[in-house]
Amino acid sequence: MARGDWVVLALYSLLAFAPLIGLVVRVWTQGGVITGADGFFVVDPMQYVNWLRQSGEFGAAANLYDLAPGPHSFVHPGLLLSGLLYRLGFGVVLAYLVWKPVAIVALFAGAFCFSSRFLDRTADRRAAIILGLFFASPIAAVVGWSVAASSGVKFNLDFVSGELWTGTYLWGYLFTAVGVGLMPLGLLAFERARSGLGIRPLLAAAVIGLIVSWCQPWQGATFALILIAASFMTDRRDRTALAASAKLLAPVILATALPLVYYFLLSKFDPSWRFAGAINNFGRWPWWVTVVGIAPLAIPALFAYRVRPLDFAGWILRIWPIAGLVIFYLPVGTFPFHAFQGLALPLAILAVIAVRGHFGERSLPPFWTAAAVALIVVPGTIYRADQIRGAVKAGNQAFFLEPGERDAMRWLERQPGPGGVLAPLPDGSYISAYTGREVWAGAGSWTPDFGWRGLAIEALFNGVGSADEDQEIVARSGARFVYASCRIEAALEQKLAPIALGPAHRFGCARVWEIRAPAGGWK
Repeated sequence: MARGDWVVLALYSLLAFAPLIGLVVRVWTQGGVITGADGFFVVDPMQYVNWLRQSGEFGAAANLYDLAPGPHSFVHPGLLLSGLLYRLGFGVVLAYLVWKPVAIVALFAGAFCFSSRFLDRTADRRAAIILGLFFASPIAAVVGWSVAASSGVKFNLDFVSGELWTGTYLWGYLFTAVGVGLMPLGLLAFERARSGLGIRPLLAAAVIGLIVSWCQPWQGATFALILIAASFMTDRRDRTALAASAKLLAPVILATALPLVYYFLLSKFDPSWRFAGAINNFGRWPWWVTVVGIAPLAIPALFAYRVRPLDFAGWILRIWPIAGLVIFYLPVGTFPFHAFQGLALPLAILAVIAVRGHFGERSLPPFWTAAAVALIVVPGTIYRADQIRGAVKAGNQAFFLEPGERDAMRWLERQPGPGGVLAPLPDGSYISAYTGREVWAGAGSWTPDFGWRGLAIEALFNGVGSADEDQEIVARSGARFVYASCRIEAALEQKLAPIALGPAHRFGCARVWEIRAPAGGWK
């Protein structure tokens, strides 16, 4: 790495930690406690922390967002490692955030090594690395700044831009970042295995395929498709070479397929995973969203396809974007939008190759190269940063806790015996992670009848119902505890008194009621 590459890595690390730094500064200046979620949607990283805690306690995770019995069936190697750290004394949030440096290194190493394989000149390689890591659609930014917040066009372009931008993965989705970053390293490892460099590259490719699939199944499927298609295209005229490729492919494809089969079985036999799959199984965005979303990189990249690949590496580079689109449009799986993750890197390299073909042996003009890269990177990055600033400022998600709310979580965690919690929706996102207890409503994808439960919770904590109606909601939920965070001002004491064991436990501005046990006790 040259000095400029270290600068890029430093800037990328700053981007990765920027939201967390901003949240810490806000706490220093205004008080409170950060929950540890530093992405656009608090509920997602809090779900991972919830799974992490369970992995440390049971070795596998169950759905804690429905207050219903269910199996501990979800096993994840990264969560198991973080769960071990939690058992050793790490806080649950810190045990998850230790993956952020790993994610940064994985994404940067993948971009650096993969770009170096195809671009010899330092300036060319650096331009591809910056585009691959920092690409944020300027079209989405212009549209987002120009139209109403409720616009469907804005929503779709924000959606595709978020899937392509690696900053999204670093802001809360760390295992996705690890999987996306390792994928190009796995492709390069398999190329080395094809070159007869021994068993180690083949083993590395297989292990990476396993990790990529477990971290992000869509990238695992894309990884397998790239290797199969590139091997076929390289050796299709030589049956002997094709047979040799098949033997090399077999262990890598097998390792890559194992997590995919596991996720498939979860979606069929675990009720919560089956429910989540049905909730997330909605249609793809219109075709024009794909075109516009990838256009800034895809248009120049198309010119690189005029040159026929001469080797296996050339095929994997050109097949990668196509494979991602194929996986996206295949009528299988749920939430296929994740197939776009990681596509910025091959498109960026192809775009630079196309421009290099135009200039021949001449160096790329520094000013115009910097201007073009800045146009494709800077406006979109500012737009994404402004979006997360707006999400924090809106106050609709639990980025922060009051000290009393933190103390209430600690009290709930210490109480002996089973029993779940009934809480306002924003607070349901973090209670399981901090206490290990189930909640009646948490993440929408994992909570049955989420719409109805949300309305019931809103009626309860807004104080609009009668005492009988509020008691009926609590009884129907089956919760042992009712938690009112500091944002709840409704006077619930008299309404809950007939079913509570005593007055509310007060923790500053937060309150917790313990409900009388039903005849069969708490489960």
